[in-house]
Amino acid sequence: MVRMVRARLPLVVRRAPAEPLLLAAAFGSILLATTAISALLLHAGSATQAGVRRALETAPLASTATVVTSSVTAGDFARIDRAVRAGIAHAHEEVPVRVTVRVESASYALKGQDRGDQPVLTRFAAYEGLDGQADLVSGRWPTEKTAVALSEPAARAMGVSAGDEFTVVGRLDGEPVRVHVTGVFRLRDPDDPRWKGEDLLRYGTRTGDFTSRGPLVVPEGAFLGRFGTGVSARWLAEPDLRRLSPDRLRPFAASVAGTSAAVRSGCPRCTVTETLSGMLLRLDRGALVARSTMLVPVLQLLVLSAYALALTARLLAEHRRMETALLRSRGGGSPRLAAMAAGEALLIALPCAPAAPFLAPVLLRLVNAFPWIEATGVAPPRAPDGATFAVAAAVALACAVMLAAPPLLAARRTYVEEQAARGRADRPGLLQRAGADVALLVLAALAVWRLRGQDAPETTRLGGELGLDPLVGAGPALALLCGGMAALRLVPAVARVAERATRRRPGFGPATAARQVSRRPARYSGPALLLTMATAIGVLSLTTAATWRGAQEDRARHLAGAGLRVPALPGDDARTFTTLPGVAAAVPAHRATVVADGADATLIAADAAQLGRVLLLRPDLSELSPATLASRIAGSAGQALPVVVTPGLADTTRITAGTAAIPIRVVGVVTAMPGTPEGAPALLADLTALRGKGAEGQATEWWLAADGHDTARAAAALAAGRGDVVDVAALTASLRDDPTAAGLQGALLLGFAAALAFAVLGFLVNAAVAARERRGEFAVLGALGVSFRQTLGLLAAEQSFVIGLSLAGGAALAVAVSAAVVPPMVTAGYATAGGLPVLLHVPWSQVAALAAAVLVVLLVIVAGLARSLHRREPAAALRAGEAS
Repeated sequence: MVRMVRARLPLVVRRAPAEPLLLAAAFGSILLATTAISALLLHAGSATQAGVRRALETAPLASTATVVTSSVTAGDFARIDRAVRAGIAHAHEEVPVRVTVRVESASYALKGQDRGDQPVLTRFAAYEGLDGQADLVSGRWPTEKTAVALSEPAARAMGVSAGDEFTVVGRLDGEPVRVHVTGVFRLRDPDDPRWKGEDLLRYGTRTGDFTSRGPLVVPEGAFLGRFGTGVSARWLAEPDLRRLSPDRLRPFAASVAGTSAAVRSGCPRCTVTETLSGMLLRLDRGALVARSTMLVPVLQLLVLSAYALALTARLLAEHRRMETALLRSRGGGSPRLAAMAAGEALLIALPCAPAAPFLAPVLLRLVNAFPWIEATGVAPPRAPDGATFAVAAAVALACAVMLAAPPLLAARRTYVEEQAARGRADRPGLLQRAGADVALLVLAALAVWRLRGQDAPETTRLGGELGLDPLVGAGPALALLCGGMAALRLVPAVARVAERATRRRPGFGPATAARQVSRRPARYSGPALLLTMATAIGVLSLTTAATWRGAQEDRARHLAGAGLRVPALPGDDARTFTTLPGVAAAVPAHRATVVADGADATLIAADAAQLGRVLLLRPDLSELSPATLASRIAGSAGQALPVVVTPGLADTTRITAGTAAIPIRVVGVVTAMPGTPEGAPALLADLTALRGKGAEGQATEWWLAADGHDTARAAAALAAGRGDVVDVAALTASLRDDPTAAGLQGALLLGFAAALAFAVLGFLVNAAVAARERRGEFAVLGALGVSFRQTLGLLAAEQSFVIGLSLAGGAALAVAVSAAVVPPMVTAGYATAGGLPVLLHVPWSQVAALAAAVLVVLLVIVAGLARSLHRREPAAALRAGEAS
């Protein structure tokens, strides 16, 4: 009955049990490829979307707000207000936006203080929604026309409190106005970006050519009834970007860019300042770069899986070439043989297409279990989407084509030709015979050159849209492939050297193994290339991850400038901070924006005597140490202020700080100034020397150094009442936990694991097939009395040639490729120009651990094969050989 059922089955199904190992290996390779590639693409999409959402949710108001200013009168304010709000709402489309307005009067002078060259002035103002951003310290909010409220700093500076009355005099009309203070309030967060430009409201006093105090806050409804002319209005639009879809970034940016035109159509004299469209375009570009960077492991895995499957397909074709030739000699035409090969390939590959999308989320959840991936908060998708099924189907179909190709090529020979070909020596592969490895080398060199020559792996398509540059993204994969193929040309030479080295030495295993490898190097070239590429991908993944982490740490140290950077408060001195737990040094610093060479630059003036102890300056950014730089800026240099500058300011001789023009002398240049944004122009000077030049030198912040770089205890002690404390440890953690940054780490981890799985699977299959082909040979050796130890030594020596050459070559190849592509790839991942140079970090301890782990696993496989071969009955194997 079983025979009858089997006889009715198609030939393609009936002959499958003859090669269970190779067919299982092919199925495993296809399933691994479809699952890993689907998981990588799912991960890239989810990590990028999570990164965009977090960036939108945490974007500072300075990057998202739109500010509109205009002069108004009591008669046209209502019309202009409607036009501004309508224009902003139209430009922001579906995104909710909150618009608040501040109106401010012309200057008034405090009566009795309006004479002389330094009058004390004030202004009336009304702030929409101020009661939701401030708390009353005393009294109540004003409701009457003559009632005002004052901020706590302004009330203190003016010497008034709730219930007091005083008179102010208009500077334009000279009319006195009697005001009644009904309340004193305190801003909940004076450093809130919405108060940018509102220094009088934040601090209560502003000093320049004259002194201003206030403002005198009046009810919103009463303001325009009292001040009909000389009024300036400022509208602040705050969009809620939390529900903005990542795929809407570029269209929404284009809409927001039209805010000025939309507002000015109803208010021609309005001035519009809008930064949101630029931020959205940078974010969209960053998302594109992040996706392209995370596609690099996908391309590497595609190359590796393609070669692993081609190797398995070649072995399958080799084992069936006599069968195929016999079928052809018995009348099987090319269409029939092609249909059989395609049917078998589809039977193996098609089940992987629906299975892989459901296995991919499981694989992602396993990856998400790693702490540094889980810390990002990126939730792996629970179920696959339609795109995942499409990707899995495409990969499975491509694998089926690759699996069917070698049998189709082998079907051209007749039975007699196959018999004649069996005795011929192994020949180099088709790619090597055609010189394709040389062509790949040229293509990889071009891709690497383009990657190193641009800021990101992207290109501009027709129509101005950004897209991925496929050549640049494939650079690392092409470099690994051509490097591995070039290394194959060394296999015969190395084999001959090994044979000569072991020929005259005692010992059965090494001499026999060297002779075997030297006679048939092509048999070992396939597994060697597979293992070389897998090792190289693993080492490249480790190196990329280590370089990315190192770059994040360097960025955090550079942005912080010191272990802790703390806003200064009145009464602070060094003892305020050195008594904190773990603080070893505290340096006062003054930060200001100055004009250098006609453009704004950041000036940092710090106590040079202690600066060397706290400054976090990466050694490669300057030829001089922090201590040497501090000593050079200390003291005065005649009429010029000694400064250290960034490269763009190396020829500067004068800066303007406020109203003071200060000559400077450059005594040092750093690639990037610690404590400032990457690539920003900046100067570093001594605080005492700056004060000696007549410039304002009040400490605005303190730079602290912690023992052992442990800032946690001091940061916790400073958490209350200090505003924004910059902690290098917290900044490092925030950069590491960014979903986009961690997305690359997860992609590299997935690619690393899949590469190792392909290496082990390919080595196991090739070693098992080679051992099966040589059963007769080992049976003869067993009949001659060769022991298990000698058999193990023979196999170990043979396979150690492949393993040792592959591990060493793969590691060397990965380091060479990493030096060429990893720094520019990580730089491109920031999607910013002018940042810190990225330094290559090769984690040698992890590379050694990887090599040791792979070596142990492969030697265990070799030991298992040796045991299997030695246990076989020699007589049965010899009789089988005679029968054949």
